[in-house]
Amino acid sequence: MSKSASSPDQDARGLFTSLLNQERLRIFGYIRALVPHSSDAEDVYQHVCLTLWNKFSEFDQERDFFSWACGIAFFTVCNFRRSVQRDRHFYNQELIETMSLERMQHLSNHNIRLELLQDCFERLSSVDQELLLQATFEKQSIKEFAENAGKTVQTLYNRLSVLRRELADCILRKLKSEGSAS
Repeated sequence: MSKSASSPDQDARGLFTSLLNQERLRIFGYIRALVPHSSDAEDVYQHVCLTLWNKFSEFDQERDFFSWACGIAFFTVCNFRRSVQRDRHFYNQELIETMSLERMQHLSNHNIRLELLQDCFERLSSVDQELLLQATFEKQSIKEFAENAGKTVQTLYNRLSVLRRELADCILRKLKSEGSAS
């Protein structure tokens, strides 16, 4: 076998890694919504990842990976819950099922919202885009940012507030128009 040829195991590992990397934050968010303590959610997430890998040969690639992963995560959370049932601070099974469905629906819309945000962001002027990017991603205080921009802190806060509201309104309009188009 040549060095450039890949084995089926390598192909499966690559596909699994790619799919898990794309969905890891949403899967963890789903688990975190069902498990009250962050450290427990991290433990459950690790178990879910192992189970996903162990069952990956059963995954139908025509299906949505996120939905499949959430199904496995749901049962892992239920098993975890049974193992710590003595903890009175844990959610009951009915609440877990309701939260599971709601969280999965919310996270399913996450990618759509990101695409809409990108589209709305691109409709802003380049000056407003730069302002949002710098205020969001630069590692400086708003006071330093205002001084560098030659603006008062309040002016900067006001403009950022307007821009964020415009983006939120744009996303909501697009979601409503897509909802009425379906």
